[in-house]
Amino acid sequence: MISDKDNVIYSLEKSVNELEKIINNSIENKIENFNDVYSCLGNTLFWIGASLDRLKRNGEKESEYEFAFRGAYNAQKHSIKLISFQCYEKGGISFPFSSPFTIPAPRYCFEKLEENIIKCGNEIQAYNKCLYKKDIIPEIKKIQEIIQEKMSKY
Repeated sequence: MISDKDNVIYSLEKSVNELEKIINNSIENKIENFNDVYSCLGNTLFWIGASLDRLKRNGEKESEYEFAFRGAYNAQKHSIKLISFQCYEKGGISFPFSSPFTIPAPRYCFEKLEENIIKCGNEIQAYNKCLYKKDIIPEIKKIQEIIQEKMSKY
């Protein structure tokens, strides 16, 4: 049983909502907002890690995807390089271009992490395999859904 699961789920949900709001505002206003995204992503990773810890203590097996987020959480705790979790990709056109061409939208995505950033290199390998170059918000919402589903059993 997870005695504080309602508080943990609430805290995770609140941090995800705040992160989504800050990222969407940054993209809509075309302003890179690394400081606020840095802070909110760190808070969200904390609640993801805390949730995964509680589930693990209750005997839940972790998927590779969950293990990847454990790596993100642990790297965030032990490294000053949290900013490397995000990369802001601007949209627009550059010349010369070839046909067909795409105009990428601005986005925040997970950046690749060096495997020696923490002692558990296998967590970072899972992170780089599962999260590298993926948009932050959809991946955060996916892990949030997995955590909420698993916690609903307790």
